[in-house]
Amino acid sequence: MGSKIDKEGARYRARLDKTLTDNKVTLKEASALIKDAKNGHFTEVEAHYLSGFVDRKKRSFDPAAREKLVAFVAGEMEALAIIAGDTGLKAPPKQPKLTEDSQKTGLVTWDAKPGELSVDGFGMDDAMQGQVGDCYFIAALASVARTHPELLANAVKTNRDGTYTVTFFERPKGAAKPSPISVTVDGSFANRHGRLEYASARETKELWPMIFEKAYASWKGGFDAIEAGMSATALEALTGAKPDFFAVTSDSKPSELWAGLKQVTAGGGCVVALSKPWDPSEQGVVADHAYTLLGVEEKNGQKLVQLRNPWGEREPGHDGRDDGIFSMPLEKFMTSFATVEFAKP
Repeated sequence: MGSKIDKEGARYRARLDKTLTDNKVTLKEASALIKDAKNGHFTEVEAHYLSGFVDRKKRSFDPAAREKLVAFVAGEMEALAIIAGDTGLKAPPKQPKLTEDSQKTGLVTWDAKPGELSVDGFGMDDAMQGQVGDCYFIAALASVARTHPELLANAVKTNRDGTYTVTFFERPKGAAKPSPISVTVDGSFANRHGRLEYASARETKELWPMIFEKAYASWKGGFDAIEAGMSATALEALTGAKPDFFAVTSDSKPSELWAGLKQVTAGGGCVVALSKPWDPSEQGVVADHAYTLLGVEEKNGQKLVQLRNPWGEREPGHDGRDDGIFSMPLEKFMTSFATVEFAKP
């Protein structure tokens, strides 16, 4: 996540911890937490933190208070998951604004980058997150590249003037189906001392991950505007398929969760898992971070979940590759991850 998300997340976590000073949460305090969440500017993050807080400290809650917060979080998440890119600009600029942090440094410039749209196809391991808190988008982009690379290939066009046009899907509130929207950006990318500031590609001559991210930022109103979000929203914007999600909590039954994971990953499903907002049980899992969920398998009697960190590095375990790709037992997945978001094109 980016610095803005870190700061806001720290503020909200402090707000939640303050509520636990006497180690109990009353109905009145639950109502105050909901009011505070509604006054926020990044509902996805606040809903996620509230969900994790309720699950992590459920013994401290008055039953009515916990029921009220669980219902609120479920409603917020559902509302966010069913609305696609209906907040995008009607006339996106070819050059989106840098994040506030990038602007403050005075070191970031827009420079043309030589390369090709795609060197070896649209691959899952191509897209890597940079210095903006859009892990949800990069994880979704990698998931679509893994299961439906043809959708990405068909969505981007190289223009004669050196610009690129990317087609997303938006479904305004109340609309039955999404409709395509085209966003054109130029071929320059944000650099700091010759290093890409935002998304990059594993193959340095490949451009498509940067183009998709830049077009998404242009559509939404700048790179600051795409910090924090739901992968469900990004999946619909990329595929046009209606997204869905389910929570992973201490009340989840392993057999039901396993069946659910098998179902959403089967038949070309695009799936992303969001880690718990704090204290994931598995060392090496980044808190409050979106991961591409690659699949599930049973090996030597153990149920395993396969994931990829959109950073393209840092994963639990010691396989010697440090490419962000790893497998973890289902029981550790349950105590390290909070939400599974998916779409089936």
